[in-house]
Amino acid sequence: MNYLLKRRTMLAGIAGLAATPALAEKLTIMPATVTGDGVTLSIRDYSRRFLDFYEAAKSLTPDARYAVWQDRYGFAAVPPGPQGEAVARKLLDEAWPRYASALPTIRAGAAGMMPAPLDTAIRIADVLRAPRPLKFDIIAYVGGFEENAFTVGTADGPLVCLPIEMAPDRRAMVMPHEMTHAVHMTLAKLPSSYERPLGRVVFEEGLAMRAVQALKPGLADFEYVGQRPWFDAALPLRKEILTAIASQLDASDGPTLFRFTMGQGATGREREAYLAGWLMTGELLRQGRTLPELARIPADRIVSLTRKTILSMLT
Repeated sequence: MNYLLKRRTMLAGIAGLAATPALAEKLTIMPATVTGDGVTLSIRDYSRRFLDFYEAAKSLTPDARYAVWQDRYGFAAVPPGPQGEAVARKLLDEAWPRYASALPTIRAGAAGMMPAPLDTAIRIADVLRAPRPLKFDIIAYVGGFEENAFTVGTADGPLVCLPIEMAPDRRAMVMPHEMTHAVHMTLAKLPSSYERPLGRVVFEEGLAMRAVQALKPGLADFEYVGQRPWFDAALPLRKEILTAIASQLDASDGPTLFRFTMGQGATGREREAYLAGWLMTGELLRQGRTLPELARIPADRIVSLTRKTILSMLT
């Protein structure tokens, strides 16, 4: 996922933060650097900031707890704007009862994450035949058990944000997806702004899902795209979804991107852009394109290729 909720007091595009965390900033985080096979990751571990919030919020009401979350932590995998803030609050309220049992995992922090981020980054770099040296940043954060992660471009290069509380088997699917976004940004020199054409979002997500498939072949399609009930319900509506998305490929405003990713889409379902990306990229691979080739298509050519491919599938 390529979502970013910007911290109001930070440079735009640095990290996905939901409010002005004055106290959180006092908890300095020193990045740890890991290197292997020409790939270097700079990892910042936000578990200490989360634990500081958690201890301060134990006995508070939900409203007071959210206020402390904003001040001491304020990090969530949600898009910018009021809709994203509402999602962040909902995630916190629903996750709160589960944090107590997850504290051992949270306290282990980034060092306890399996699979290891570096190993995954190297494997995805190999899938996309990325030249070395290759470098990007990682933030290990505590999310809301929503099995989500996100990647964003910054002035310093790609930033991949990975939840600590995620189960290892799920992380084994989500982490290479996000690492693909980071390598793709580097190879195609993609602009870093969140608001970009929907056609680019569809292409980026399709590439990431198919890269995971190349890394872990043989699974059912839904395992690369989403949960099985969602996939089984959405797939028969692929024509309606592709038609609706084809008419919006140039749109780059936040509400449109939200609608086709986290919102209720054209058929009342979340993640319609992901289904479109999965199908569209699969068609390109069927035509003989390769993942390394697709990962190098310049940003200004992506939307036209997405449109051409989707329209050919519809006709």
